Amino acid sequence: MDILQVFIVGLFFSFLGSIPPGTINISVMQLSLNGQRSSAISFGLGAAFVEFFYAAFAVWLQLFLVSKMDFTITFKVIAAMAMFALGVINLISKKKKLPEQDRDSKRKGFMKGVVISIFNPLAIPFWIAVTTYLQSQNWLALSKGTFWFYILGISSGTFLLLALLAIIISRLSFSFQNNFIVNKITGFIFLGLGFYTIMDIFS
Repeated sequence: MDILQVFIVGLFFSFLGSIPPGTINISVMQLSLNGQRSSAISFGLGAAFVEFFYAAFAVWLQLFLVSKMDFTITFKVIAAMAMFALGVINLISKKKKLPEQDRDSKRKGFMKGVVISIFNPLAIPFWIAVTTYLQSQNWLALSKGTFWFYILGISSGTFLLLALLAIIISRLSFSFQNNFIVNKITGFIFLGLGFYTIMDIFS
């Protein structure tokens, strides 16, 4: 299997896996709705940066982690707690004017993407499952020469989806100025995702 094919497989399934609502893409939507498209794109770059290392860790320890189901549950509990915290923070936030873009907005967006992604480790069990499936279908064959290109494809797919989301949302919401409502809606979505994750654990 050549390098380009491995890269495209990683990019394609990463793009698809980033579409469902989650902590990362909802945060990108919130920034975009608040008129901070540059910060949203930088946020996506930070998230993709963390995804690179989480995906590498997942693929490296694939067989070991698959046999340790308690790890998956632990990751889900951590993710649920992070969603609850983000939901509460958004719900208690006060109405304020939209912040003006400054020279540090991109850097701040990148760091925010890194921090939130670190506390959203569901990428690890996700890439364990996806990589196992791709290998079982003979769609993916990893070697020392292709491993990092697969991981790079995963990271690139994540950034591509988040960047497109930031651009599309910012254009559709050009006249949306009430970030108070955005925060409330986002807060309820985060809480809903937290409850969904907890229900998924018990089911």
